[in-house]
Amino acid sequence: MTAPASAIALGNFDGVHVGHRRILEALRAHAVERGLRPLALTFDPHPRHFFSPALKPALLTPPREKAALIAELGVELVTLAFDAKLAALAAEDFFADILRDALGGRAFFLGPGHRFGRGARGDASLLRALGGEDSVREISPAEEAGEIVSSSAIRARLESGGVDDLRAARSMLGRPYALDGTVVRGRERGRLLGFPTANLLIEDPRKILPAFGVYGGYAHFDRKRFSAVANIGLRPTFSEPTPSVEVHLPDWEGDLYGKFMEFELEMPLRPEMRFDSPEALKSQIARDVERWKSLEKSGF
Repeated sequence: MTAPASAIALGNFDGVHVGHRRILEALRAHAVERGLRPLALTFDPHPRHFFSPALKPALLTPPREKAALIAELGVELVTLAFDAKLAALAAEDFFADILRDALGGRAFFLGPGHRFGRGARGDASLLRALGGEDSVREISPAEEAGEIVSSSAIRARLESGGVDDLRAARSMLGRPYALDGTVVRGRERGRLLGFPTANLLIEDPRKILPAFGVYGGYAHFDRKRFSAVANIGLRPTFSEPTPSVEVHLPDWEGDLYGKFMEFELEMPLRPEMRFDSPEALKSQIARDVERWKSLEKSGF
């Protein structure tokens, strides 16, 4: 059975940031004009992590999140499992077997420097030689405040965690960075302190966490948005061994267990700190909540 003719964007697309969207929007426009199926082709795991297993995977957008963001642009995500067989495939065979035959590729969109095939031999020039001179569109990278937008630049900003860093990450993403997962039972220390929290079990453990600390932002669940303050980190006052994401909703009461929640990070409030007593921590949380409410009123 012959695959429907398609236009294909090649890339990892982690973050689906403004640079990625530039490629995907051009792809979508071309596909609509030519009556082609718009596809984005990516891999899981990332080839970098396949070849270097010791390298800690850190994703801005795990597969489900990436697929949803790309679908919003009118593009279908195709994710191939990157394994030894795929890694050994020559660039010419990757084009013939996957891009042309399996996916019906007729037009190809990619960012500058994108490579594919065994030994990373495939590039835009090879695609043109195999698919035709007019089949390839190389899309220039996006820039924000003079900096080239990239997934690695966004990760670095999130790991730094300052106010300007979070703003820059948001500009590069084109949206606030968000963490999501199912609300599960924790140790309920927040409830005992008078600030009950939703303990998020992050859906994919490869999802990158920002610099540990307290953040103001917004929680989304049940198709509603609520002002929220979250602690992300190791809770040093209680010497927890693994990071957690605990979200407090000042203006909401009720049972959140089992709900799927997304927390959008808007503003870092302070680094994570160790307190001498639960009472000192309670006082600081109250100040964190009031500071976030004040920042909301001022428009940040």
